[in-house]
Amino acid sequence: MDKKVQSIKWLYLTVFLLPVLGMAQEKETKIDEVVLVGYTKVSKKDVTNSVSSVKAEAIKDMPSTNAAEAIQGRMAGVQVSLSEGSPGADVDIVIRGGNSITGSNAPLYIVDGIQMDNALSILSPKEIESIEVLKDASSTNIYGARGANGVVLITTKGGRKKLKTSINYNGFLGVRKIQNTIDVLDPYEYVLYQYELYNKAGLASDKTIFENRYGTYDQLSKYKDVEKRDWQDEVFGREAFNFTHNLSVTGGSENSAFSLSLNNVQEDGIMIGSGFKRNMANFKYDYDISKKLSMTLNARYSRQTIYGAGTSSTGSQSTNRLRNAVRYQPFEGLSTVNVDEFDPLFADQTNLVNPILLANNEIKESGRNDLLLNGTIDYKINKYFTFRSVVGYLQRDEFVNQFSGTVTSLARQNNDQPVVFLSKTQSRRITNSNTLNFRKTFGNHKLDLLAGQESVRTDGESLQMNIKWLPKSTGAQEAFHNIQLASPPAGMVQDAPKTPMLQGAPDRLVSFFGRANYTFNNKYIITASMRADGSSIFGAGNRWGYFPAGSVAWKIAEENFLKESQTISELKLRAGYGLSGNNRIGGFLYDTFFLTSSDYGYAFGNNVTPGATTGNIMANKNVTWEKSASKNLGLDFGLFKGKVYGTLDVYQTDTKDLLLLAQIPKDRGYDFQFQNSGSTTNKGIEFSIGSTIINKENFTWKIDANISSNKNTIKSLGNSASVSANSYLTPSGWQNNLNDFLVQVGKPVGTFWGYQTAGRYEVSDFDYNSATQVYTLKAGIPSSAAAANGAKLIQPGDLKLQDLNGDGIIDNKDMTDLGNAQPKFYGGFNQTFRYKNWDMSLMFNFSVGNKVYNANKLEYTTQYLYKDNNMSADVANRFRWFNDAGEKVNDPTALAALNANTTGWTPPAGAYFLHSYGIEDGSFLRLNNVTLGYSLGKDFTKQLGLSNFRLYFTMNNVFTITGYSGYDPEANTRRNPLTPGVDYAAYPRSRFILSGVDITF
Repeated sequence: MDKKVQSIKWLYLTVFLLPVLGMAQEKETKIDEVVLVGYTKVSKKDVTNSVSSVKAEAIKDMPSTNAAEAIQGRMAGVQVSLSEGSPGADVDIVIRGGNSITGSNAPLYIVDGIQMDNALSILSPKEIESIEVLKDASSTNIYGARGANGVVLITTKGGRKKLKTSINYNGFLGVRKIQNTIDVLDPYEYVLYQYELYNKAGLASDKTIFENRYGTYDQLSKYKDVEKRDWQDEVFGREAFNFTHNLSVTGGSENSAFSLSLNNVQEDGIMIGSGFKRNMANFKYDYDISKKLSMTLNARYSRQTIYGAGTSSTGSQSTNRLRNAVRYQPFEGLSTVNVDEFDPLFADQTNLVNPILLANNEIKESGRNDLLLNGTIDYKINKYFTFRSVVGYLQRDEFVNQFSGTVTSLARQNNDQPVVFLSKTQSRRITNSNTLNFRKTFGNHKLDLLAGQESVRTDGESLQMNIKWLPKSTGAQEAFHNIQLASPPAGMVQDAPKTPMLQGAPDRLVSFFGRANYTFNNKYIITASMRADGSSIFGAGNRWGYFPAGSVAWKIAEENFLKESQTISELKLRAGYGLSGNNRIGGFLYDTFFLTSSDYGYAFGNNVTPGATTGNIMANKNVTWEKSASKNLGLDFGLFKGKVYGTLDVYQTDTKDLLLLAQIPKDRGYDFQFQNSGSTTNKGIEFSIGSTIINKENFTWKIDANISSNKNTIKSLGNSASVSANSYLTPSGWQNNLNDFLVQVGKPVGTFWGYQTAGRYEVSDFDYNSATQVYTLKAGIPSSAAAANGAKLIQPGDLKLQDLNGDGIIDNKDMTDLGNAQPKFYGGFNQTFRYKNWDMSLMFNFSVGNKVYNANKLEYTTQYLYKDNNMSADVANRFRWFNDAGEKVNDPTALAALNANTTGWTPPAGAYFLHSYGIEDGSFLRLNNVTLGYSLGKDFTKQLGLSNFRLYFTMNNVFTITGYSGYDPEANTRRNPLTPGVDYAAYPRSRFILSGVDITF
């Protein structure tokens, strides 16, 4: 096993397991918990399903602007990761591996009974009462549609009846700073590399260009003293401040309770022009109208804006802004244009723009406003029957304003005039659920019955505009608000606004469900449920899906042979099986619809007449529900009167009738079609354990940890997924036309596909003709020319690839499986300490065995088309052709001696491609958060008229132990389930240091 992996395992054992094994016997601390499981609350001791839970107590002292960060590493089987380090970056939550291939693997979020998308992004951690994650189908099936990827149930805090009004303020001030940068060639190494590029071919014209730009070889030593311009530091190195304020007011009377929470976040990004602002308000009111009738009203509004175009607008090589900071020459000068001004000639020759100028010429504002209104009525019909009705309205307005100034490639393609892209989208959702609950206990029997009906109505619309030919002097804000200033040159026509095909299409869902829970003698529990969903996503005859489930539990600890045990205080065996459904595809894909747009138009006179198209996805009248069948076997245990507690789960989830965006033959006139084609399976094991190791009056030490392992396998791709129904290749998209992922039966989703790196060609691999000074590969040594060198003749020092099939030719037949992004196991552990008035917490998360596709590493060690580009520092150790006198060495003996101490290869001159050099071990152990707090004593706070006063200091992203050479082993810049684990142009992750205060009046 790799030493880095071993070190992570041993550190995990040392920090977590050993304290648990060596704990002291104290007093009982574990109390019974109540969890939310499918429209009702259940005692955790009576749960028959696989559920992970995080309560407010666990995250209350952790300052964070993102609720997802607060739960990272806390729940077994739940992977929480930030895609990159930009302000407001997307957070990926995957439960028990991904079930889908081309569809979304995001879970279903339910906030106070209302379905939402990306709910954690509009919640402040301070207002969360509890988060329950339903992981197996026997628990998720009660939510039917979209429950196949797990369900996240979020309950927000409310007021309490008979409690006087209290005011709490929690605010912190912090600063972010970049952690690490990509090492590049220094000025002297850079000019030596350029000297080699310009002079290797021996062309006098190239030599003249080099000398005019950099000087003669004997003048290059001056670059040893030239000050290095660290563009990464200048673009990403600023100190980014964060101001976060949380204010809550809660209270209650004899028959009512209320809570008001406000949140304000103002955060700078470490990159020039980037930042994040968010304002949230939530009001919750509970009122007992009578002893039988009560109601809850909730109103939530969130407004957030992300500033900055980031490091890559589309995630592709053509829009990589990080490349400009890495590859731009590492010093000032050598141009007739000042370094702070735009040099169009240099831009054309190098495909680079001054990174600071570019950052100030690509302005982007993207934001969303969320409005949530919901009301709940509870009516106790009698002591057995309770009726509940929940009505909710959710509206989301999203916008994107992007400005491309005169130095950008987009503006240069449009007469050197600024271009503006504007987009607006609105979605609306109305939900209503009605449930009737029956509960009765008679003797040793306890019965809980639930019947319900739910409807969800979703509508929306979207508009996009691309405005070109604005005046050159126009600034971003002026352009956003005065698009009428645009004036097309003679003979040109402005693009017409367009509505993306099927975006915001109406979506209707109606459901009926029921659940029965029976407990005998407080030992044996049986739960059965059924849900029927009808969705307008599918065509007539295919709209209804039926999802049954059942689970059982045996409280072994209640049996006579364990009831008096002093060691085992809780032991429960659980088993469950169920079906859940997924309908996450666009609307109306079962029929053919036409979209009108000028993109498909034709010229008529001085105008463009819009045309119509059906798009590239072929209709399929037979498409229907994707179904996941989940089997789960679990064991809950408690030892030493609840001092140690934990859970072990083993599961298998089989997903069939995948909603697969399948490639189809081009002769049909389309590229793709959604089909119920193929299946996947996820098998795994989860283990969580916790303990109060010490619980004294003045000192407590608690620890909670979890570890999970999931194996994902594609079982089938159906009959029409590609030319071969067994496999097909798909691109990650960082470089055009690069099919670098394999989708194949028997392999996991996210399999990297490329060549095996075999080092470099040495001088001994060639025959040398001294008369012509030409090196020719010896017979029997395969050439990498076609695959790696743009079909140019292979020379000593060039990159060498493995000829895996032994046919003497290195081509795409030698591409192979290079690993995948799935970890062997992952998890997290946290420790909390309290000593008198001091408190401290440490949160770790880890991953072992996953691979990372470091596309940055490949790009910055590949020459491709352009000279005058800086490279990765690894290139300094490349194969050399010129000696210390600047003379080219051709003699084989002298050339071999010159490179006796070099190990790198000459950067390939061909197109970018994937080889194993770019695939790295992504195992890591990260200390995510350290918080140290001090609370004033009660006597002192009482004199101040306060009930609580706490000061705290926090550091996020403290350190990461990893062998990965890139910015961050968790980076995931592809938003596609098929292409995970790609680190390309990710916004660098930063360290966050903050201090704050928590005051309650």
